[in-house]
Amino acid sequence: MSAYGASELGGVVSRTLLVMLLVYGTYNPSGYSYYHWITETGGDRLASKLCVGIVILLGFIICLNATVRSLGRLLLTPGIALVASLIWMLNNWGWIDLTDSMQRTLVLEGAVIAILSAGLPFSQIRFRLTGQKDSRTISNPPLFG
Repeated sequence: MSAYGASELGGVVSRTLLVMLLVYGTYNPSGYSYYHWITETGGDRLASKLCVGIVILLGFIICLNATVRSLGRLLLTPGIALVASLIWMLNNWGWIDLTDSMQRTLVLEGAVIAILSAGLPFSQIRFRLTGQKDSRTISNPPLFG
């Protein structure tokens, strides 16, 4: 594998880790998450909670926008169907128990991570396969400059 290919793999791994941090940091059943922090009793640190919440919201908006733009509806729909069928298959085989709320939560969070992690680097994968780059067409001129 060339050095360029290794750096691409590092980019995929780092994006996946960032998506995991975003999803598990927002909510996880361990009790240590943003959700648990904002629902604890007491109204102290409201400004901090709001600021962190806005950062998390921006993170999800960026990830979702990048995933939808790179995969598009044509690949996003079968991707979601594939992940859902894998979960169903693992449940039928007895490898996971979706009646257990903790397992169900972790599996659903894993599904979100899988979809977002597949979508973030897909633009680069498509460029390597087809030579086409994703770009956003801007129809309005910039306001300044």
